[in-house]
Amino acid sequence: MARRGEELSACGRIVRENDPDRFFCTLFAPSAKREPLFALYAFNHELARAREAVSEPALGGIRLRWWREALDGVETGAPRRHDVVEALAGTWPLFDRSLLDAMIDARAADMAPEPPATLDDLADRGARAVGSLMRQAARLMGGEGDRIETVCGDAGRAAALGGMLRSTDAWAARGRTALPAELLEPLRLRPRDILRREHNDRISKAVRKVVERADLHLKRARAARRGVPKQVLPAMLPLAFAARDLATLRHNGYNPFDAAYLSGGGGRQLAVLWRMLLGRY
Repeated sequence: MARRGEELSACGRIVRENDPDRFFCTLFAPSAKREPLFALYAFNHELARAREAVSEPALGGIRLRWWREALDGVETGAPRRHDVVEALAGTWPLFDRSLLDAMIDARAADMAPEPPATLDDLADRGARAVGSLMRQAARLMGGEGDRIETVCGDAGRAAALGGMLRSTDAWAARGRTALPAELLEPLRLRPRDILRREHNDRISKAVRKVVERADLHLKRARAARRGVPKQVLPAMLPLAFAARDLATLRHNGYNPFDAAYLSGGGGRQLAVLWRMLLGRY
């Protein structure tokens, strides 16, 4: 299944080092599909870090504009000198430009200094960012059609909400939170309460609302799996990581700062491996 580290492409190394969950899932894909997936996931990493790599949101917008222009260059046959851009150019006929643009648009929304106003807004942002990513990954694996689009929309919402919760502590350390005001205000919480990185019952209540919403989309995505071709499974497996994390939060009292939850451990990969063996995401 796995390959030795020195045999990895530049994009493979980027994904292994920065997105180990998706790297693990990609190892289950046929060898011919891995490099396009690595290119896609490396591209996603570059977009995700646009906000974290700069001191001002406007600078993040400039980085995203660079990537949009880089895609223009790929389309016109003049790719920029960059490992990820060149990897995309090498497999460009496999990609849907509209999905890559949707990923950029979603990351542009992340540049706003304030978190989304409502849980619906947060979930919809996940559908645009992670849902578009999963739709493109599914297409790389040969998955097409309305059923795939619907499943990836729900899977993207669930995975994005789960990922946001898992990033709560790391984002708070950088002075950010994505928990919407709609959840915080009725509990008399303020963003600064999250930034303290100190757990309390009110934070648990807010996190529980997000978990419940993510669970709703998780169940919808899994209920429709009979219509998803088996070859698409590696593209959908990241959802299994999110499902494991949501279960951990339910068992730890919805504490996003819990050290055991943040460390994850090998149990997360074992859970995903089990889903793969069952042929289910």
